[in-house]
Amino acid sequence: MSGKPTTETGRRGAFALLVALVVLAVIASLGLGAVVIPPSEVAAAVARRFGLAWGSEPSATAVSVLWNIRLPRALLAAVTGAGLAVAGAALQGLFRNRLAEPHLLGIAPGAALGGVLGASVGGTSGAVAGGTIAGMLTALILKRLSRSRSSEPSRFVLTGLALGLAITAWVGFVVFTGDRTRIPPMEFWLLGNLAGTTWPTLGTTTVLVSLGIAGLLAGGHSLDLLTLGEADARRLGLDVGLTLTVLLLAVGATTGAAVGASGVIVFVGLVSPHLARGVVGAGHHRLLAGSALVGALVVMSADILGRTLASPREIPVGLITAAVGGPFFLWLIRDPEFTE
Repeated sequence: MSGKPTTETGRRGAFALLVALVVLAVIASLGLGAVVIPPSEVAAAVARRFGLAWGSEPSATAVSVLWNIRLPRALLAAVTGAGLAVAGAALQGLFRNRLAEPHLLGIAPGAALGGVLGASVGGTSGAVAGGTIAGMLTALILKRLSRSRSSEPSRFVLTGLALGLAITAWVGFVVFTGDRTRIPPMEFWLLGNLAGTTWPTLGTTTVLVSLGIAGLLAGGHSLDLLTLGEADARRLGLDVGLTLTVLLLAVGATTGAAVGASGVIVFVGLVSPHLARGVVGAGHHRLLAGSALVGALVVMSADILGRTLASPREIPVGLITAAVGGPFFLWLIRDPEFTE
């Protein structure tokens, strides 16, 4: 038997395992929290939702918590994680820089500023819309900065960090001078928060993030060409300028919708593509799809930990991802493969 079928079989198995883990994370998210709902009661409530009389009758409280609080929260965690992870994988391919991700390059802070401004006008819906628009605008600013970027990955990331810090200062200014009844507090934008997720917010965010991910998946072949270098990509017929613009707009929209709905959840776009690359390979069609699953799993797992480690209090999901992503980032910048 040749090696290729075995490799492809292994990749299909890896995707199947990731899907199974995401489903298990959703189930765990439904049962765990300040109020623990036994798995049998979760299963009974889900069965009755589909018209199946399985198990004992779940309590009204359990049903309300499951369908009105935990399920939309778990699904938003999955959507947010998938969007941030795919955006990170795309940025790493666009700039041939394994340190790239939406937060470190300033796109997520830009989306947060748009989210704050949108929330001051239109509440939660305005935050998602504002985040999407601002994420796209910040991505275009990043493209302009990238024209004069240094060849050193670490210096390029420092440029993005400086952009993000400048934008974050404006986020703080708008939050502290705006209407506190409409704008989420500063810790929401800095640390992320999935509490209070509603079905309408989930629906809007899912549509926008899905469109962004679809656009990036459609550009998978272009990302593969860019890994060869811009000169070789042009010789192979790729319009590099147009590709950068279109894909960066998709990255901005994907990141912006996620940030507008859940705040800035750091390092998901950095860690997830590296984990996915080791499992499904470096080809961008597979990598983007694998990153979406890993990102969903990462954010859902972080949210479960945040709800259970200090129950009944909640640790912001962004603190959990920072606790993992920060050391990972330090390891990357010490590795010559990524910093030379």
